[in-house]
Amino acid sequence: MRIAATTLEGGLEDIVTPQFGRTATFTIVDYDGGIKSVEVVENRAASQASGAGIAASQTLVDGKVEVLLTGNVGPNALNVLRSAGIRIFRAAGLKVRDAVEKFVKGELEEILSPSGGMGGGMGRGMGRGMGSGRGGGAGGSGRGMGGGRWR
Repeated sequence: MRIAATTLEGGLEDIVTPQFGRTATFTIVDYDGGIKSVEVVENRAASQASGAGIAASQTLVDGKVEVLLTGNVGPNALNVLRSAGIRIFRAAGLKVRDAVEKFVKGELEEILSPSGGMGGGMGRGMGRGMGSGRGGGAGGSGRGMGGGRWR
């Protein structure tokens, strides 16, 4: 199994970065009952003006990656990765070695929807005058207007 992690410099001791499309490198681990080999691939998409997520996704597809360990993935990259059959798991902040071990043990959260996006929400405020509300939006958290009531 080929597992890729988003990293700054690469390697098993590097930390999984939270961003996907603009990460500096991908650390790709060949895993078969244990870590068999490690490859560090530069993310050439990181410096693109636009479309970095899609181009980075294509790098992983071309590299025959089956699993991605990262933090946030935008909607376009998510669609490319999922259509290629690449499963995505949240592992930002962990060392690559630890993230791979947690993945194998089934201890990581799978990312099924885009993250870091804009969201909108409606809420009801409490108290006097105008209140503030919070709501959850698709792919992110949103804030809404809430009408407070005098009670």
